[in-house]
Amino acid sequence: MTVAAGIVLAVFGSVGAWFLARQFPQARFLRACYVLLAIGGVLFVAWSLSKLLPVGVAGATLVAAGGVLGVAGALRKELRSA
Repeated sequence: MTVAAGIVLAVFGSVGAWFLARQFPQARFLRACYVLLAIGGVLFVAWSLSKLLPVGVAGATLVAAGGVLGVAGALRKELRSA
């Protein structure tokens, strides 16, 4: 189950970052949020296969940091049309 969750995070983060880069190039915080989610998803897959605690902690930290950056981007109203 953790592998599937990591794959979903990685794909969702990658597609989200690509979409924001294409449609909203000024949305730096939100794009960074999705990149961190994608990297965190890859780390979750690596953690579920290796069971090394530091890898899991790093993945959780990156996903949490992505959430914080997403909130910052939303508060900055980065998705407004220029």
